[in-house]
Amino acid sequence: MTEEEYGLFSLNETAIQSHKFSMRRSHLEVRMDILSCVKSGAEKPTQIMYKANLSWTALKDHLTALEQAGLLATAEYGNRRRYVLTDKGFAILMAYAKILDEMKAPAIRKAEAY
Repeated sequence: MTEEEYGLFSLNETAIQSHKFSMRRSHLEVRMDILSCVKSGAEKPTQIMYKANLSWTALKDHLTALEQAGLLATAEYGNRRRYVLTDKGFAILMAYAKILDEMKAPAIRKAEAY
């Protein structure tokens, strides 16, 4: 089969977003989304939940795992909690973004050649 028959296409941001919401996300993708949300300013659990498009139960499980891995830290104020990205979490998030860029770069170059 040719590339056209396989439906290969240029990976642009719109295509990535529509694909992202049409399929289930892996644990890795969900956790990277959570780290990205915290990096972009969502500190409170409810903010993270809405921004990462998660249920409360799923969010709690992922936040616990990220805390145990040392990627997120919590700061308690009163009876509230806010999350902060650790240096390790920031490094992991940047490495993940670099991997994604490297993986889509050949596909984009190949599509631009046509």
